Amino acid sequence: MSGDAEDGTKPHIISILSGHEGCEMNIKALRKVLFLKLQTEDDKSNKKDFKKTVQSMETDGSLSLTEDGLVKLSKSSSKKSKKDKKKKKKGKKREREEAAAKEKKKLKDDGDDDDGDGDEHETEPNATNTTTTTDNDASEKNKPCKDNPTGTTRLFLGNLPFTVDDTTLSTHVSPAIITHIKWITDKESGRFYGSAFIEMRNSIDAAHAVGISGSELLGRPIKLNYAPAREGDQWPPASKVITGGPTGGQAGTGKGVKTMSAKPENCTKLFIGNLSYDITDDGITKFFANVDAEIKAVR
Repeated sequence: MSGDAEDGTKPHIISILSGHEGCEMNIKALRKVLFLKLQTEDDKSNKKDFKKTVQSMETDGSLSLTEDGLVKLSKSSSKKSKKDKKKKKKGKKREREEAAAKEKKKLKDDGDDDDGDGDEHETEPNATNTTTTTDNDASEKNKPCKDNPTGTTRLFLGNLPFTVDDTTLSTHVSPAIITHIKWITDKESGRFYGSAFIEMRNSIDAAHAVGISGSELLGRPIKLNYAPAREGDQWPPASKVITGGPTGGQAGTGKGVKTMSAKPENCTKLFIGNLSYDITDDGITKFFANVDAEIKAVR
């Protein structure tokens, strides 16, 4: 990020804040999410540029900064951001409808041409699905396609609901397929930032996912955009779901818990932590009764 890019950074800051609860965010958390979104190094120079941008936005009334480091978006900027989102969403919807109409017309024209060939050739069912490629076909994975000329398969997601998990997210972008998810959480607290990086099966699936940016997931309009991995980055990650989440890949636990390991054979003993000082044996028994589990003893 440089001085020349200052004006270009402002819309991203407004977008991140407008998608956050209360349109406010800790300045360090904001900086981290911004740098991740822009694929920017977290060095002194970029931090200085970020500080200048925030000060400039504070001067022009786009946002306010409290003494304890809380950045809050002004009402006027928040309203403008929402209007821009609606306008962008309508534009993308119109583009998809036009593309679908063109494709339908092309298929109809091709069908008319086939009819003119008589019965000389029999057409077998198309064995290749043009919207997908096999997982093992690496040459096709990053092949440039419509709406994805660079063939990028790594995406950045923002404004995610804090109750999102890998199953919910995968269902939302289907029929496109997600192969890897990296939830973005605070290194110290494990608090989920409402953002993630995902790897798509191929470039076509990535284009489909970016095409639904602005759609609502669990009541929140999510953001999706291309985010090519930087040179030297280990991407995709070794695990399919990393950083945060219990079994099922939930992101919004705020604790940075890793996925549970497999249950040991014949294991019937559980450890329960973070209990209230007022908890009783009866309370624990009633709690597990909700899942039809019988407790033999509590100690």
